[in-house]
Amino acid sequence: MTKEIKFSLVFRDMWQSAGKYQPRVDHLVKVAPAIIKMGCFDRVETNGGGFEQVNLLYGENPNKAVREWTKPFHEAGIQTHMLDRALNGLRMSPCPKDLRKLFYKVKKAQGTDITRIFCGLNDPRNVIPSIQYAKEAGMIAQAALCITHSPIHTVEYYINLAKTFIEAGADEIDIVLALNSFMTGDFVSARKEIRAMREAIDQTAAKLGKKVVLKVILETGLLVSPQKIADASFLAMEEGADFIKTSTGKVSVNATPMAAYVMCECI
Repeated sequence: MTKEIKFSLVFRDMWQSAGKYQPRVDHLVKVAPAIIKMGCFDRVETNGGGFEQVNLLYGENPNKAVREWTKPFHEAGIQTHMLDRALNGLRMSPCPKDLRKLFYKVKKAQGTDITRIFCGLNDPRNVIPSIQYAKEAGMIAQAALCITHSPIHTVEYYINLAKTFIEAGADEIDIVLALNSFMTGDFVSARKEIRAMREAIDQTAAKLGKKVVLKVILETGLLVSPQKIADASFLAMEEGADFIKTSTGKVSVNATPMAAYVMCECI
């Protein structure tokens, strides 16, 4: 039985990615047609994170910039998504409840379809309200699991976290490939983690009468070689990923044409 696998590109900002090039909206609207022309992306992460701060540094209006940047993707039938920091919204400090609610309504109006809700603490108290506010605004709520390696951050810990977010209304779960296993050649452990997550997601979603999407980020900038990127792509797809994504945007090298080409060929 064949399964459709979709491809997601992070092209949100270079604020976190490299710090060497901060694109203005007039740059981005020139990039959009080239991304669309590739014909392989179902989603593009267009804003959130540091994007709006970059707009402000350039003296741009983020409300206008996001609308101009997302428009060509919508016209091509490509979904757009963003990163938000849960309790902090787009800031580095907590936001009040009324501002968080308004934030998702504004983002939806600007043309952002999906929000990737990220909390470095993995605290449901921060993430669950954001899931609810996003869905009230008509957005797809994607809950990201912040992968940390410690004695308490086990596979079971992350599975229980995913279940909690799904029961709270999350439409999608975002995870990162287990690079600590994969990079040492322990493909078996990396496979088991994705498979266990897939099974837990499906079981929890079935009880609620819905389907939940699993997205796996490969962090291709750390994989470096085409062969490793291909190995990671096949591993994630074979173990149940609905989407594979190039990168988090938080390492020195993120989405590259080579990585995109290899992943697309694997799909």
